[in-house]
Amino acid sequence: MTLDETIDLLQQIALVDDRVVKVDEAEQAAQVTMWAAVLRDVPLQFAGEAVGRHYAESAWAVMPKDIAARWRDQVRDRLRMATGTFEPTHHPGVDPDARYGDAYVAALRGQWRAVAVGADEPVAVAELMPAVGNQIGVRAPAPVPANDMFRSVKEQQYPRRARPAGPPELAVHCPKCGASVGKPCRLPHNDRVMTGTHPSRRDVWEAQRSAPVEAADA
Repeated sequence: MTLDETIDLLQQIALVDDRVVKVDEAEQAAQVTMWAAVLRDVPLQFAGEAVGRHYAESAWAVMPKDIAARWRDQVRDRLRMATGTFEPTHHPGVDPDARYGDAYVAALRGQWRAVAVGADEPVAVAELMPAVGNQIGVRAPAPVPANDMFRSVKEQQYPRRARPAGPPELAVHCPKCGASVGKPCRLPHNDRVMTGTHPSRRDVWEAQRSAPVEAADA
């Protein structure tokens, strides 16, 4: 904002809030200078909208820092939305091979500033993706669900690591901790998983394994 735009803004504010504009001429001059310095990067139209939003949310008199804070939030949001892509060929006088030359850096800064102040709209990644296919006349293929051939090739390329089967006594219920079939034994005092199994569970498994043999011998 220029000094004249700052005076225009203060005159508009004075129509709705007489607490803002100073009465003394010397104080008015100092106020205009200060507001113009704080709002030097803020467009006049945005400043007017920010004043309206301020009074919609607060009963306090608006200050230049309130407007500047809203402007910084908008600039940050716009730059966050932008992809940061930059094509030197779109800017006359910029050598595409001089990646970080003075002209390239100046044009890059100009692009970011244009996005920040609203002269250019930020282009998000989601907007760029469909454009790639449209530019070369190719329609993006629809996703294909995995089939048996895909799973077979994937298994050959990325075989799964064989998981250890664990001790054979996991096939029976543990009478000590109550672990069900296939579940590991746990310590009764803190319920932590054991690396092995309770001896009584091993005894049950060995008894079940030897029972058919003993019955056949009888």
